[in-house]
Amino acid sequence: MDKISQLPDELLVKVLSFLSTKDAVSTSILSMRWKFLWMWLPKQEYNFRHYSVSEGQGLARFITSSLRVHKAPAIESLSLKFRYGAIGSIKPKDIYLWVSLAVHVSNVRELSLKLFNFAELPTKLPKSLCKCKSIVILKLKDEILVDVPRKVCLPSLKTLFLGRVTYSDANSLHRLLSNCPVLEDLVMERDKIDNLGKLSVIVKSLQRLTLKMSRPCHLDGLKMNSPSLKYLKVIDERLESDSDDESDSDSPRYFYDFEDMPKLEEADFVLTFQNIKKFFGSITSVKRLSLCLGVYTEESLYHEGLVFNQLEQLKICSCDSDWSILLARLLKSSPNLRELEAYVIEDHPNGRTDLPNQWDNQLNCVPTCLLSSLETFRWSEMHGLLQNQMDVAKYILKNARCLKSATIFFPTTYAQETRDEMIEELSLSFQGPETCQVFFH
Repeated sequence: MDKISQLPDELLVKVLSFLSTKDAVSTSILSMRWKFLWMWLPKQEYNFRHYSVSEGQGLARFITSSLRVHKAPAIESLSLKFRYGAIGSIKPKDIYLWVSLAVHVSNVRELSLKLFNFAELPTKLPKSLCKCKSIVILKLKDEILVDVPRKVCLPSLKTLFLGRVTYSDANSLHRLLSNCPVLEDLVMERDKIDNLGKLSVIVKSLQRLTLKMSRPCHLDGLKMNSPSLKYLKVIDERLESDSDDESDSDSPRYFYDFEDMPKLEEADFVLTFQNIKKFFGSITSVKRLSLCLGVYTEESLYHEGLVFNQLEQLKICSCDSDWSILLARLLKSSPNLRELEAYVIEDHPNGRTDLPNQWDNQLNCVPTCLLSSLETFRWSEMHGLLQNQMDVAKYILKNARCLKSATIFFPTTYAQETRDEMIEELSLSFQGPETCQVFFH
């Protein structure tokens, strides 16, 4: 220990940074040499769950003291996570104080808050957080109130995560995003009534957006104008019964208004009971596309004239009975497609109902991508008992002239005899290159 104690302060602090905050503080009893070293730690993490009243009160005193005596010029990262503790042992005013100290005293650069089963009402944060010039990463999750004042200035914020929080009013999010001039990564998760109506994501610097919504959250519409966007993921699994007017697919609740995204490279959509044709035209630059679209009709798809010249990788979920309509449209519109995968998202039904001959009605000529570019074909859990799915697989195996590998997985519930019959039928359909490797599982 004496030899270690002779090392420079910077190196010893580096060693302490690999420990939890609690363990790092405990080294202060080793000797006078170690007594104050932990105060220079650039990262502090407090993650507690299932704590009693007395434990919570002790934690509150300890965290307050730690933040007050912190000596480093800045807190690189402060993480506060409290779950399933005795309600009232750590109070909302404690969180308010700690965030204030991190902002005013320590120039915090990354702040992560997660409060679950914490208080009767969402916890309010100090308004000074919305004027913090040093913060680069902000993550707020669960029982937190996002109360955004009129004056907001977050000049350094690049990453923002808002998970199942509550907003003070319908315009809180807009005020927040409008004052993040360098924001690059935005993640939002919504699964409750959180006081938001229409979402407006108008951030010129934004490069990545992930939006996840499920019942009973409310949405009047989603408006996006982020021309720098490179990655977009929208998961909207609210049910059709959420709509005030189920007969009107263009009602405000289902309104998507996406401006052109010329830099978009990857998009992932899981949309249930949505009319999606309004924003398909804004993603034609995409290179990688993943789609699960439930209960749509041919009229709800994009217009025939759209072309996805840069699309190289396509994943499409086969959970809906009409999924092959969209697949046929995309194959015709993607002349440079190299990889195709059909799959089923966990807990989604597979195929629902069989529509034989549906596939044959979609293509009057072989798509260009099958003749000149498709190299990889993969199907996870292909239900060969559904004739429509067999028709799709046979068509691709027959017409993909540049195929290098094809892999098809059958459901584990299928009897071996059934699997063998399907493998034989699919094998007879294959007319691809002799060098192509075909696998059945």
